Amino acid sequence: MANVVLYTSSIAFSSKTRSNTNSLKYILQSKGVQYDEVDLSVDSQKMEDMVKASGGSKVLPQLHVDGKLVGGYDDVQEMEDVGELSKALGLAS
Repeated sequence: MANVVLYTSSIAFSSKTRSNTNSLKYILQSKGVQYDEVDLSVDSQKMEDMVKASGGSKVLPQLHVDGKLVGGYDDVQEMEDVGELSKALGLAS
């Protein structure tokens, strides 16, 4: 099973970030994906890991699978819409 990490912040300053985070969590939960949520407002040291793995992006939320960036909410939703998300999450061969 893939190692799935969702980087978030419980101190989201915009309603769009909060909405995107909740929507991304819903997508993962609806697929039955177990994931670790890293709240950067609680564990700021993890920000460096996220930025390094994402090629410098600090936009939240970010979904990473096996240490690699899958994308933010828009990317994940697009992958779901075209049927590629399950494969990226290691759910389909």
